[in-house]
Amino acid sequence: MRSLFVKFFLSFLLIIILISTTGILLTFLRDQQFPPLASQNFARRAIADYGREAIKAYEDEGMQTLDEYAEDLLEKSGIHIILFDANGQALTRRRVPRRMQHMATRALRSNEVVSPMRGERNWLAGPIKNSTGNRYVVAIGLPEKTPVRHLLRNLTRGFLGWQLLLLLAITAVGCFFLARSLTAPISRLRRATRQFSAGDLTTRIGSQIKGQTELAGLARDFDDMAGHIEDLIGAQKRLLRDISHELRSPLARLGVALELARPDGNPVARHKALQRIELEAERMNEMIGQLLSLTRLEADVCQLERKPFNLSGLLERLVQDADFEAKNRRCRVMLQISDAVSFNGSEKLLSRALENVIRNAVKYTAIESNINVELTVTTQEICVHILDQGPGVPEESLEKLFDPFYRVADARDRQSGGTGIGLAIAERAIKLHGGSIQATNRPEGGLAVEIRLPCS
Repeated sequence: MRSLFVKFFLSFLLIIILISTTGILLTFLRDQQFPPLASQNFARRAIADYGREAIKAYEDEGMQTLDEYAEDLLEKSGIHIILFDANGQALTRRRVPRRMQHMATRALRSNEVVSPMRGERNWLAGPIKNSTGNRYVVAIGLPEKTPVRHLLRNLTRGFLGWQLLLLLAITAVGCFFLARSLTAPISRLRRATRQFSAGDLTTRIGSQIKGQTELAGLARDFDDMAGHIEDLIGAQKRLLRDISHELRSPLARLGVALELARPDGNPVARHKALQRIELEAERMNEMIGQLLSLTRLEADVCQLERKPFNLSGLLERLVQDADFEAKNRRCRVMLQISDAVSFNGSEKLLSRALENVIRNAVKYTAIESNINVELTVTTQEICVHILDQGPGVPEESLEKLFDPFYRVADARDRQSGGTGIGLAIAERAIKLHGGSIQATNRPEGGLAVEIRLPCS
């Protein structure tokens, strides 16, 4: 049985049939072995029901018909019946045990139902009157204590067999729907995984399997996994597309520069072409290095060696370097620190992340303006704010600002030498430390970048 549905169906069916059949048989055997003999009401009803038929057969047709009725009752239900007259004499041509005679006499004297509870049978004997007032005694012998033959007879001829067949049919239908309800979500998950493995990355299954069951949770986990893989593959495709786009321009410029640098060309033009080749080679080398760093960060290959270091001192060095670079644009980079701060993390990664953000602010701030770097500490986190006075970023571009190769203005970035990877590296490095980075436009103009790191 390879099908999980068949396994569930047959397992449930067999278990329910076994339990139900056992319950029915135990109830049947209990009723046959331990009838409620102490119940006078039960005894009187049994004697009245069987005795009425026996008296009718005797009075209408005689003793032979009575014996035929007794034999038929014994064959159908396993119950013995003996009819006695008002003197305690058995009205049958068969031999009657002496103890039955005594029991009939006691029933006549006591005018009550008696049951000796001896021998192989449980016997009931009680007085009864016909329609004209004549007294009789009816003795009923209940089935034996192990009525296997009687049980089989009831299964094949009586209503019990139909009950079991009806129970089997109802159980089979119930087990079918139960097994189907359990295996249907698994089948849907299997189809979804096949579609996903065939290349349909948009496949989702959560809307088809609802509820709070384990299978519904598995479906939600599948959707999360599928969405994550779709994002990763989409990012990979975009990255390859962006890399090819980024490399096309410098390679084209290198081709033009090589043409100008031929020996038969103008010496001045050849010198400028060689300088251009050197510049483009440096840009390509920088971009490839940043791509490798970004790839390692995104794949979590970069080993995060956490060590305590002076974050305040790191910011001071970065601000000094950025301030020296900003002098070309007649700008100032100023640092404001409330307290000395230490942080447990990778100083190299955080240095690269902070440097990328600060240098980005230097590139796009207005000429003869200031860039403010602020470091504040709370009981739970460390906050670094980098504030420039540039043109800012369109609101719809703020969320994309940390995507690889994203540029708000391509021409301006190319003039500044940017590759569009620096902020993406910064975001990955900060998230690797459990922090967050966010960019917002300042009301007075410019861009504000907020970096939050957990206190170590």
